[in-house]
Amino acid sequence: MSRTTILALSPGSDKDGAVQDLRTLHNSWGSAPVIWRAFCVKYIRCAESGFMHGDTIKEISALWQDETIPEHHRALLMMTFDRAYVSKTNYEMAASDIQKWLIDFPPKDGQANHWPEIMRLFQDGPECEAIGIYHTSVSENPFTGPWDEEKEEEGPVDWAGSFELYSEIDGLKKDEA
Repeated sequence: MSRTTILALSPGSDKDGAVQDLRTLHNSWGSAPVIWRAFCVKYIRCAESGFMHGDTIKEISALWQDETIPEHHRALLMMTFDRAYVSKTNYEMAASDIQKWLIDFPPKDGQANHWPEIMRLFQDGPECEAIGIYHTSVSENPFTGPWDEEKEEEGPVDWAGSFELYSEIDGLKKDEA
């Protein structure tokens, strides 16, 4: 079965241990798809499964910049993005945003939902520089380096495409000022 892995990150580091597993959650349908389904229904006005069809996921992804949408909704959407992470200074904000999300979109009986556990992880404040989420084990971990065929191991992490999601949201506010 697929899984979601919560990662301890050291953004910018090329040393061993810059990306480590913190927790594994079984059934990856309980992480990113929970958020995407809610965005489909509330903002795109399509069926919950709409994110799996056509360019709907691109349309959903662009909504992080739509300031008519509550910031905590946009923050959770960004938590589903490859290479997004939350810095330790923002763990409390992430936990609060997830808690607000869970009030707006309570978990449904019979559907996997890892967000209460992810919220508790942020509340616990693990001793790592940042937390990232590798949402599905059926694809490559976006936080690991490229595979080196000769060495038969992953190369160093390329942090260039990674971003702290609350810094991105704050950047939108500054651009408008």
